[in-house]
Amino acid sequence: MLAARRLAALFTALVILLVLTGCRTPQRVLEPLPGPYVHAYPAAPPRESPQPPPTPATRTIRGATVVIDPGHGGKDPGAWPRNLSTLPEKTIVLDISSKLARMLSDRGGRTISTRTTDAFIELEARAAAADRHRADLFVSVHADSAPRASASGAGVHIYTQASLESQRAAQAIVAAFRRAGIETRGIYRNNFNVLREHSRPAVLIECGFLTNRGDAQALNDASYRTRLASAIADGVTDYLAR
Repeated sequence: MLAARRLAALFTALVILLVLTGCRTPQRVLEPLPGPYVHAYPAAPPRESPQPPPTPATRTIRGATVVIDPGHGGKDPGAWPRNLSTLPEKTIVLDISSKLARMLSDRGGRTISTRTTDAFIELEARAAAADRHRADLFVSVHADSAPRASASGAGVHIYTQASLESQRAAQAIVAAFRRAGIETRGIYRNNFNVLREHSRPAVLIECGFLTNRGDAQALNDASYRTRLASAIADGVTDYLAR
């Protein structure tokens, strides 16, 4: 009987020991899973910002010949209302033409001027220069006058039977005047000798009215004459570089 009790106590102690310690089984160690596969695409090149179209001042007219004709000169002063203008037309247009020639030369053009000093040149000789040099464009530069003091603004003249090329050149110059904020009267057809007596594309530009107080004051200002020359150069470039 005593032996049976001892055996029962021993069994009970063994059960308690198993409960307290638990059943230790070997643990399974899992290998870490690989990371997600990422396809290595080549890096995209940086996006270039769109470049603005070239402006007339940065475009080339290399190979083009422009004959520039400053109106009047020498014994012919042109328009000169002394009560409104300090300078005669011949001096104003020579300055504009000289600046225009430099600007077009800087853009690669070949420029020929019918006069570079205060000299008188016959109209026939001016017109003949266009054919002699096979001008891609003949540009005659003037300042206007009118009986009405209210007349103002720049205008571009072409021959009454002007070629399509002359019309295109005039349109380009008028558009350039408008972009530059220069008042323009548009395009006129005329029978001027320097437009008629040769076979090359040609325009005659009246840069403003010396009989208009505002125009005269502007044309007597060197910075405004530079602005005019720049606008004409842009229009010529638009025409020749198209």
